[in-house]
Amino acid sequence: MQNFLFCYGTLMVPEIINRVTQRSIQPGTPAKLQNFGCFKVRQQTFPGIRPANGKTTYGMLYQELTTADIEHLDRYEGYLYSRERVRVSAPTNDHTAWCYLIKPEYYPELLSDMWDYQHFLNVDLANFNRR
Repeated sequence: MQNFLFCYGTLMVPEIINRVTQRSIQPGTPAKLQNFGCFKVRQQTFPGIRPANGKTTYGMLYQELTTADIEHLDRYEGYLYSRERVRVSAPTNDHTAWCYLIKPEYYPELLSDMWDYQHFLNVDLANFNRR
């Protein structure tokens, strides 16, 4: 099975996903995940998603990821997240893809505020890249 990855947060930034995977990843395709909300994580600049009826999470769909890429991404995402298969809609087709979901035991760390990608790019990215 081909490794598709749906990213909705910091990994939508090409420099970040390339740094994490330690190679140049092909540009992603815009995609969306229905019935999941993308929320701010308490005291963090990155988001987390969880099931939320009627919400849509927009992100990027990456293709042709290697096993090594997935291993690097697992380490990057850490203990808050679980890598799971989801069904996403892209402009030309629907795909089953890996996605990092907040583990249910960490739902209390999600704020009610939706995470904003443009705010991240304009305000938080410079500090995030220093990590």
